[in-house]
Amino acid sequence: RAVDESSRSAGQLLAHATVVYRSDRLIDQPVDLVRLLHDLVEAFRPTADLRDMDLVLAVPEAPVTVTGDRPLLETALRNMLDNAVKYSADETAVDVSLERHGAEAVILIADRGRGLSGEVQARLSRRFVRGGNAGDVVGSGLGLTIVEEVAAAHGGRFALTERDGGGTCAQL
Repeated sequence: RAVDESSRSAGQLLAHATVVYRSDRLIDQPVDLVRLLHDLVEAFRPTADLRDMDLVLAVPEAPVTVTGDRPLLETALRNMLDNAVKYSADETAVDVSLERHGAEAVILIADRGRGLSGEVQARLSRRFVRGGNAGDVVGSGLGLTIVEEVAAAHGGRFALTERDGGGTCAQL
């Protein structure tokens, strides 16, 4: 567990440093969110399969292209999906969806995990802060910080809410 925590913390510290560095130097390019989400879901599928979890992807058939820094967007989405998988119970589903709302693309990752246990997003998004119900799960306390900073760098928003019926909804 100690090795896993150290490895995850080192990886998250590096990812956070990359986000901080690149936020001031965004490399804007067309990013197909449909392709990016498909690739990320497929990358997480083996981990989900080990826990008999379903990853349900609902995206438009046509590309949904935004202008942004692909590595930063991928890092944010990877953290959102990682949290959904690691905090969910075995034999549940994580729903990943993408919709267009006018000029905005909205990504929602919803799980049936532990939920926020009354914690507020402002607290959970601070560096090295973890929820009170997360002590038995390996984490660094940087994942949501990274997501929030990537959203801000792109002029977007990040919201974390309780899911009706239990679990968490992360929206970028």
